[in-house]
Amino acid sequence: MKLKKVYIYLLSFLGLSVLFSACYYLSYRRALYEFNKSAVERKDNYEMLEANNVGPTQMPVDSADATNNADAADATEAAEEVGTQASTTVLPTTKYILETYDKTANKLESEKLNPPAYLVGLTREEIIAYLDDYMKDMTLSEYNKGLIAYELQSFSEEEVVIRKTYDAASVPLRFYVVIKGGYVVVYNSDLKSVYNYTGIEAAKLPEKDRIQLSQGIYLDSLEELYGLLESYTS
Repeated sequence: MKLKKVYIYLLSFLGLSVLFSACYYLSYRRALYEFNKSAVERKDNYEMLEANNVGPTQMPVDSADATNNADAADATEAAEEVGTQASTTVLPTTKYILETYDKTANKLESEKLNPPAYLVGLTREEIIAYLDDYMKDMTLSEYNKGLIAYELQSFSEEEVVIRKTYDAASVPLRFYVVIKGGYVVVYNSDLKSVYNYTGIEAAKLPEKDRIQLSQGIYLDSLEELYGLLESYTS
């Protein structure tokens, strides 16, 4: 009785195995048929495109995708250009050209020099920052000459061009009072030409005034100048 049950189970197992094998074989044949059919269709499409001189890469592209791809390419190119400029610095061998433009006379002069030490090693952005800081805290002599702009004209590893623009007409009336040869002397804003030899002896002035005059006193108007000189003679 037990042996009979074993035979029944064995035959059932064999029957199920055959059934599953048949299903798997039929599925495999169906999948193979679909794959071959798809391959034939792709081959026919490719041959048709070749006959029409249209390559696979020439298939129509959605206009939005084309625009996005172009924008991405432009952004990549711009980023590469910025990266190149950021990594470029002034070398000791870089040609340095200093231009001087006189706005009043409408005259431009240029001078080829060795790059100054304070520019060597700087990038484009660092040079621009340096020039901005220079304008914010320029020297008195530059102010009196009417410096109104200090700009980077061109930048590369081979050549750097910087321009100073002067406008003497923009300089306000300014006087420089100092002790010269034991006397109080008033200079014009250029610090060279004398506006007035006052004849006031420095030795007769209080010590506080002599200390101020030894460092130089700058005045912006005739009223301030006359007021100062009157205080020395009163």
